[in-house]
Amino acid sequence: MHKDFYASGFLYHHKSQQILLQQINSADQNPLWSLFGKKAIKNKTGEETFRDIFFDELGIKLKLNNINSIYTYSPKDGVDYNIYYAVVKRLHKSKSSSKTEFAWFNFKQIQKLNLSEQTRQDIMVGQRVIDSFIRKSQGLRTIG
Repeated sequence: MHKDFYASGFLYHHKSQQILLQQINSADQNPLWSLFGKKAIKNKTGEETFRDIFFDELGIKLKLNNINSIYTYSPKDGVDYNIYYAVVKRLHKSKSSSKTEFAWFNFKQIQKLNLSEQTRQDIMVGQRVIDSFIRKSQGLRTIG
């Protein structure tokens, strides 16, 4: 039996240390910035669903080996939420539309954005995962 899940996350540009977020325009005067995401299609993995999000919405082709898991959480709604990031080599320029705006932000700028508490949590954990990967890949040891 296929359990419903939601794949969500962001693109990460290592050189500039920025992530790509979206803002869905609405009647709200101060709309929220959010991760990209959608409910998974049957028989697709979280990584495949995440890859499809960026191809469908922005025409960006991601390789599955560039997609990294941040974490999974299961709120009381019974749906698993799988959070990912994908490392990209360049800052893709994405045209905003009347419905959605796209922008790159560094982690310091994100602190000032209008985000839901869950999105803020997902980005914060994502930053920690990325920082940990960078420390490990540079051969730095952590103490404690």
